[in-house]
Amino acid sequence: MKKLNLIPLLFLVITACHSDKTKSFSQIKHGMQSKDVIALVGEPETKTSVIIADWWNYSKDNKMIVMSHDTVVRVVMDLKAAQDSMKTIGADMSKKMDSLSTALKTIDSAK
Repeated sequence: MKKLNLIPLLFLVITACHSDKTKSFSQIKHGMQSKDVIALVGEPETKTSVIIADWWNYSKDNKMIVMSHDTVVRVVMDLKAAQDSMKTIGADMSKKMDSLSTALKTIDSAK
């Protein structure tokens, strides 16, 4: 009979452990305070200050939260895609700067 009582207890322990590992990034909304974010998804792996915002990185979950003045301003749900997009934008900007530099040199040499 005691073994039968252990089964529900074991089930409760397993489900409690599982629910702690599930993070609710989808519940994070614009304007939410940092303490509420931490309650939902925990502390970030890293925090990076960039001018007027802080980037909270959750690399293991492939997420990033942008905080400003202790409130959420953006939730990046696919961090890897955002990073890839930024690399593409950086490469495009570099090409445009090279083209502009070449055009300016052509104008200077024509004078």
